Amino acid sequence: WSTDTMQFQDDELSYALGKQGGTRKKLERSSGAVVQYVGQTALFSGTKAERKRAKEYMKWLFMQLEGPVWVDNWEDRDDITVLDIPSDCIGYVTGSRRAALGGMEEEWGTLMFFMTKPGTGGGKGDRRGGGFGEQLAILGPERGRRGAELKVMSSVEEKAPGQYTRGIREKFSDSKGFSTDRMIFKDDELSYALGKQGSTRKKLALASGCIIQCFLAGTMAERRRAKEFLDWLLQQRRGQVTVNNVAERDDVTEVHVPENCKGWVTGNRGSELRRMELETGTYMFMALDKRGEERLLIFSVDAGSKTSDKGRAAAERLVNEMVQEKLKVTAADVRILGRAPIPGAASVPARPRGGGPPRRDVRGPIPGGGRLPHVDVQTPGGAEGVTKLANLVNRRLGNRWRWT
Repeated sequence: WSTDTMQFQDDELSYALGKQGGTRKKLERSSGAVVQYVGQTALFSGTKAERKRAKEYMKWLFMQLEGPVWVDNWEDRDDITVLDIPSDCIGYVTGSRRAALGGMEEEWGTLMFFMTKPGTGGGKGDRRGGGFGEQLAILGPERGRRGAELKVMSSVEEKAPGQYTRGIREKFSDSKGFSTDRMIFKDDELSYALGKQGSTRKKLALASGCIIQCFLAGTMAERRRAKEFLDWLLQQRRGQVTVNNVAERDDVTEVHVPENCKGWVTGNRGSELRRMELETGTYMFMALDKRGEERLLIFSVDAGSKTSDKGRAAAERLVNEMVQEKLKVTAADVRILGRAPIPGAASVPARPRGGGPPRRDVRGPIPGGGRLPHVDVQTPGGAEGVTKLANLVNRRLGNRWRWT
């Protein structure tokens, strides 16, 4: 472990640093070396291999300012993945002012650039044929490279469906180490597994620890976990899911929710579970055990802690808080009095708006026609208690109640 140095010219430092240090950070993450700048000097600290990679990546970074870059003998390197990109998808993959490519570099800790072999010129009709424009080089650790590669493939598939997936079949690797599985979805299953703006896919990837794009990439344990999560997700479309082996797993927390609190915890169409999943990076659903009893399962590779706001422990705390909220509301002396006045309290006069009917009579439409009634609510907690109750009810009814 040692440190190497490199001197910058006057106009090179700002380029090597990047906006808010972004270029320096991606060099550091992709090479594995510590990369820092002191004055006009770059310092590379790490093992001999890490320092060598960092200096090579820096050299290729500057070569892009002068013209096309080519990595000689890239096939013999273990830190590079090269992907052929169709010519009509290059701009889509790169994005405006390199925004899409830069986002993938930041997400996966890689260095990415297009390279053209000297003498080929790139573009349509080059030596690779088939309409491929250029080759995209992805440099960095194996997991980051594979994640970035699958993200690029997914982007190309959006622009040119079937480019990488036409004719492929399901494949599940026997390797215990890092590898890739292929899982084929039906058309209606794919949109459900993706979720709105990819939210379901991202949730399952985070909870399983597996890279989920058009394929599943990770260790054998991660790939199997991701496939189980996807299978359970698709089963939920057809009805309740049964999960029996939770005692044998180290990635799940089992929570028994009181019967009168289940709807409160799950929310309208699972909205509360989705909110807690997003906050904690977990995968949650109600499932039956071997006795047919329903309980809440919280899945994640991250067990969490008492202080962390991520992981299974954080999700369990949120669930317990919601159960306590529901039990307090149920036990409270809440009286729905319709139009009857609260005993001992003065009547609240109606307040017309714009010459229309009194405010308390205008409550908006409800399913099946009619109007929401005007109700007076009294709780032991006074105004603060009513406010808390209002927030809880609005969360369930989609803010259709008006509270005055």
